[in-house]
Amino acid sequence: MDFIAWGEEYLQEARALKARTDLLRRRLLSAAAAERKELNYRICLLYSMYLECRSTGRLLQSYGGKEDSGREK
Repeated sequence: MDFIAWGEEYLQEARALKARTDLLRRRLLSAAAAERKELNYRICLLYSMYLECRSTGRLLQSYGGKEDSGREK
């Protein structure tokens, strides 16, 4: 199993989630009071997903580095 590539997929997804979160944060500045609550909820949800993807991606890539260094040459 290629942990480096698998980790990169998670990191790409994390970048997409971060971009979406940033977009919603910019939208939050001009939102009406009723919309702010919904936007804050979505931002929190997406940001937690971003953190999970980033953490998982980094962890998988660290496993890939250990796997490569342990192989016989």
